[in-house]
Amino acid sequence: MGSVFPIPEPPDQTHLPWYASNRSLPAYRFVPGLYPHPTRDPKGHSYNTGRLSSPLNWSPEQWETLEIYLQGVDLFNRFYFWEAHESWEGLWIRHAPEAEPAQFIQGLIQITAMLLKLHIRERNSAEKLWKAASVQLKPFHGKKWMGIEVNRFLKEMTVYLLPFGRGECPILGLETPRIQLD
Repeated sequence: MGSVFPIPEPPDQTHLPWYASNRSLPAYRFVPGLYPHPTRDPKGHSYNTGRLSSPLNWSPEQWETLEIYLQGVDLFNRFYFWEAHESWEGLWIRHAPEAEPAQFIQGLIQITAMLLKLHIRERNSAEKLWKAASVQLKPFHGKKWMGIEVNRFLKEMTVYLLPFGRGECPILGLETPRIQLD
């Protein structure tokens, strides 16, 4: 594993929109090896709190009222990558892996995992996750899916990841893409 240090506060987060009705954030942004595991360790920020449950039968058209999805977006935009992944995983498991909703959510989950790997400077793992996310999200090119202009988001992510071509890892900051819902 690379360097282990806290994930920074996102720059200019006072201007970030909130999408979910729950605007509380965990006590820390989980980084493996730095903080207690959020759900397995009694000192973890989400130990024994349960997770926001996802509806058994949800559809992408419900995104505007799908609290667990919106909360994941809010967490992602504020650099709570592990926590966003956990939020979205509850949605992902409700559909067959080959179903479009599962593919889309899995692509988002892989991007959150990639950003956490970038933060701990595991470039090879991050690159693999980016390639996997690109494959998962390919069917959504040219579409607006669950409020996300997929092409715009992937283009922003591609530009952000240009340092991969130089064998480097981008750093979390102002250039890190955010999810815009509309």
